[in-house]
Amino acid sequence: MLWIALHCPTLSLDWIERRFPVALIPAMAATIRTGNQVYIRQANKPAQQQGVAAHQPLASALSLFPDLVVVEHDPHEEMKALREAAYAAFRFTPHVVMQASGLITEVSESLKLFGGLKKLCQLLNQAVAAQGLQLCVGIAPTAKGAWLLAQSAPLKTVINGAGSRFRSLLDSLPIYLLETAQPYLEVIRGIGCKTLADLRQLPRSGLARRFGPDLLTELDRACGDLPDPQQWLEVPEYFQQKTEFMTQVESGELIRVPMQRMIGQMCGWLSLRHAAVLEFSFILHHEYSLRQPHRSTPLHIKLSEQSDDVEHLMLLLRERLERMEIAAAICGLELIADQITAGTNPNLELFPTSQSEATSLNRFIEKVSSRLGPQAITGLNVISDHRPEYSQRSQSLEMSRRSNASCRKATPSASACHLPRPAWLMAAPLQLKVQRHQPVYGSPLKLIAGPERIEAGWWDDAPVARDYFIAENALGQLLWIYREHSPAAGNKGNGWYLQGLFG
Repeated sequence: MLWIALHCPTLSLDWIERRFPVALIPAMAATIRTGNQVYIRQANKPAQQQGVAAHQPLASALSLFPDLVVVEHDPHEEMKALREAAYAAFRFTPHVVMQASGLITEVSESLKLFGGLKKLCQLLNQAVAAQGLQLCVGIAPTAKGAWLLAQSAPLKTVINGAGSRFRSLLDSLPIYLLETAQPYLEVIRGIGCKTLADLRQLPRSGLARRFGPDLLTELDRACGDLPDPQQWLEVPEYFQQKTEFMTQVESGELIRVPMQRMIGQMCGWLSLRHAAVLEFSFILHHEYSLRQPHRSTPLHIKLSEQSDDVEHLMLLLRERLERMEIAAAICGLELIADQITAGTNPNLELFPTSQSEATSLNRFIEKVSSRLGPQAITGLNVISDHRPEYSQRSQSLEMSRRSNASCRKATPSASACHLPRPAWLMAAPLQLKVQRHQPVYGSPLKLIAGPERIEAGWWDDAPVARDYFIAENALGQLLWIYREHSPAAGNKGNGWYLQGLFG
């Protein structure tokens, strides 16, 4: 097994910074109470620029910067932020364990799919960091070992203990990282132990009598000498996430980052359930005002093809946001996966297939539709009528696809037709000149296929009686032409017409 641990040392600030648009994050500090005194536990960069630092008394920090936003420890909100980050991690592995200040993931079955350990670690780190968390990463063959390495890593760095260096890296770690050693730190330091290697050199029976068996159990699990069962994080059956802003937002540009975080969470949830989304909705919540009596604005995204790709969904969302007018200040966002379907396993193709080409076309159509609006794209709807001028109709693309799908189920296959049909039809049939009993279109036409007789329309006062042919001109161009046929006059023709062009 192989584990990647993601430790968030600044979680006490990160959870609330996520509630601000990136451009509006104020100077903030998390506090900790020791006795009757309150100290600064952590300060973000804007606060540090004002002179606020860790371990500083709160009164001193406020005297330096009176507008400092003070954040108290909130375990519930911290766990909520970690759970949302875990959703994003599900895109890369279904095995995620939550810790008090981070996540542990088991990734041995994901290495080949994502191109090896280095690439997988990079993608996983980016996905979780995009949720607004600052991370330290540890990699090890044991869950506890990976977590200890992550806790010891400097911010935004990776300690890789996956190979032969694992034991030496583990032995060099300080003892205070062990949870079970916390009550005995002073005693352990007093006997000259600073690292796990020092602790491992002491007699095990003496350690168990003095500090209890739990210390040895934790140490053995970190080294891989004892099994370390984990409880995987489970997700609900339906996806619905909501975030509230700490300040009002009046620009669509400022809500892109929170939206991208929520899209990442939804795609992770979809990956865990082996599903993809066909339709999802963002709901923009507003404060009540006379200008905006409605408290929310829906933003629906409907796909022509299922997807669980963050980049593709964000591309469609950005196009919609650029056309959308924000009616009032936004105080929160809600994302709902309205319609999901079974997902498809990724296929690493050497050559393009019809499925991959269709996917590219559908994504292009979705992009244009998001940019210009669904009304800007139309399709041809097949009508059950043999007359070419009545056999198709322009409709919205969605309606056209539905009608054509039902038509394919209800009508015979194209092979039942006597002659192939051209892709291009004239707006109105064009009458052709006749020279020496031969139709002419630029040059005399040679009949190469036909006739195919079409007689229809007697029921709606637009009857036709025609003999259709495929003809070729001197340039090799294929044309679909017909000759008027009068049933009362036998096979006598009443003129030649150009109906469509092939190619």
